Amino acid sequence: MARERQAAKKAATTGSAVVEIGRADTRLRILAAAAAELVAGDGVMEIGDVARRAGVSVGLSYHYFGSKAGLVAALVEDFYDRYDARVMAVNPQPGADWGRREKLRLEAMVAFHYAEPLAPIVLARLNREPEVAAVEARRLQQHIELAAHNIALAQQRGEIPLRLDPHLLGAMILGGLRQATGQALAQPERPDQARLAAQLWDFIAGMAQFKTAGQGESG
Repeated sequence: MARERQAAKKAATTGSAVVEIGRADTRLRILAAAAAELVAGDGVMEIGDVARRAGVSVGLSYHYFGSKAGLVAALVEDFYDRYDARVMAVNPQPGADWGRREKLRLEAMVAFHYAEPLAPIVLARLNREPEVAAVEARRLQQHIELAAHNIALAQQRGEIPLRLDPHLLGAMILGGLRQATGQALAQPERPDQARLAAQLWDFIAGMAQFKTAGQGESG
């Protein structure tokens, strides 16, 4: 009897795991279909078209995401998850000064957006429903906090003037990068990727009044 109970428990656990995997797979299929519809529709999609592309019912799409806005919010969340994993959560050159490290991060940011089909939609063409706006506001604040932390460390090393507020500077840099990158992606002929990164870096270095080691602080 004990063996039978153990076998039954194992089967139930295995069955639950299979169900969870199936649910995750379905959710990912719906997200992938929604991304494809948004790109095809230049920022506009209908939940029925998403369901057809994913091979699921409209009701199942609502079951997972609650509404069209909820689906778009989940898609934006997924976009920023991938962005953070590739750009924000990575130290591109441990031990380097702020300028070298952040220039490499900037190049990774531009590369991510140029390679990501959803980037022009998320940065410029997406309808800002409350659910979507809430996701973007939360993720932007996380990025500002990270930028401020890195700026404060650079200030301690004398690479950025102490008179600059780290949070304000981080917000200005990130806001400018978002607007400029969105503008570049929206152009019929995109600027050369390396040239865009170089121009954006000039903006960042100027805003931060970045100094290489040994230059000292003035003002």
